[in-house]
Amino acid sequence: MQVLVVDDEPLARDRLIRFLQDLDQVTGTAVAHNGFDALQKLQAQTFDVVLLDMRMPGQSGLEVAEQLTNLPEPPAIIFCTAYDDYALAAFQVKAQAYLLKPIQRQMLVEALDDCRQLNRAHLLALTDQEQVPSIAVQTGREVERLPLTEVYYFRAEQKYVSLFSRRGERIVDESLNSLEQRFPDQLIRVHRNTLVYRPRVVKLTRDIKGGFWLTVESVCDPLRVSRRHAMGLRRLLEGHSRVTPDK
Repeated sequence: MQVLVVDDEPLARDRLIRFLQDLDQVTGTAVAHNGFDALQKLQAQTFDVVLLDMRMPGQSGLEVAEQLTNLPEPPAIIFCTAYDDYALAAFQVKAQAYLLKPIQRQMLVEALDDCRQLNRAHLLALTDQEQVPSIAVQTGREVERLPLTEVYYFRAEQKYVSLFSRRGERIVDESLNSLEQRFPDQLIRVHRNTLVYRPRVVKLTRDIKGGFWLTVESVCDPLRVSRRHAMGLRRLLEGHSRVTPDK
C-alpha cells in the first residue's frame, strides 16, 4: 500500500512514518504538512490510504476528507487525532478508522489491515452509504466502522446500546430508535430493548409458559421476544423461504 501521512506536527508525522516503514504491507510513504499540501500530493499521485490529522492550519481534516471522497479513486481514510469528539463526523465522511494519539502501533496495523482487505470496488462503494451501510462503534479509546452485514443484534442496557457481532461486543453511540429509523429494511425490533439484523433471523419459538424466543444465526442463546413484536416476526418468517416459525 502507498500511504500518505498528513499532519502539521513533525513529531507526530515522524512517529507514524517509523511505524509504516516497519510494515511489509506498506510499499511507499509520503508526508504532507497540511490539508492544502495533501490535496496537491493526491492530485499528483495515487495513494491507497491517507493518515489524516483532524485539526490543522487552513483546512481541517474533515474538510480534506470531504474532498477526497469526490476523487475518481478515493483512498481509504484513517483519522489520527488527539481529539475524541469528532468520531461521528469522521465516519460521515467515510473514514475507515479513527485512532487517538498517541497512536499505538497495533491499532494502526489493524486499521491498515482493514483497509487492505477492502478492494477497489469496495472503496468506491463506500461513497454510497446505502450500498455499504455501516455503524460507528467504540473499541476502547478508539472508534471503528463496522459493516452492518457483520451485526447479529443490538441491545439497549441502561445508558448504553451494545452491538453484538462476530468481532464481539461493542458500544454504539446511537439509540435503538435512531438505528431503526436509519435501517428500516435491515433491522427488526423484537423487544423494546433489542433490534436484530433481519438476514440473521432463523426461528421463532414459544416456551411452555407462552413466552416467545428468537433463534439468531451465529448467536448461541435465543433472544427474548415481546408479545407486541411476536406477530411481526411470525409474518417475516412465514414470508421467508429459508425459515419458518415453530407452531
